[in-house]
Amino acid sequence: MRISWREILGLLVGLAVCYVAVYYALAYAPQIREAAEQTRDEGSQRGETEHRTDLATSNGTTKKVTVRVTGASGEQFGANFGNLRSSRSVEGVIPANYEVEVHTDPSSGDYVSATAWKTTDDRKELKVQILDGGRVLKESTTTKDYGAAGVRWSPSEQPPGSGTTGGETTAPAP
Repeated sequence: MRISWREILGLLVGLAVCYVAVYYALAYAPQIREAAEQTRDEGSQRGETEHRTDLATSNGTTKKVTVRVTGASGEQFGANFGNLRSSRSVEGVIPANYEVEVHTDPSSGDYVSATAWKTTDDRKELKVQILDGGRVLKESTTTKDYGAAGVRWSPSEQPPGSGTTGGETTAPAP
């Protein structure tokens, strides 16, 4: 029985992938376990699942804006939202509001982004908005089966004028 060089190469690649997976699991196990426990605890308190990643924050002026997910009341959805320094993933029930803190200093390059997706194959509308004090800064909608809608807003952008929402977009289903 003779082994070809392709089989040896395949075995070496497989071994390398296994090594990387084991190394990652061992190196990041405490952080993964802590994040999972935090997610479980917070999810059981609020009835939602959550994952949060925080990066170092810088000094500067900040403001809070609201990410709002609306549509057919009682429908379930998933969403990712956050800013340059942190992101959050949630599963929730429509309607839902989440606060995001954003640095307003233009040199920070900070922004707020949000993507929400339907977890059902229906044609009902799902809308995701970024609001500042109740005023819509950006919004996006979808009615596609398992569709997704996403928005991004930066404090350095000009505020929308004359009742526009800064451009609606509809993203295709993931």
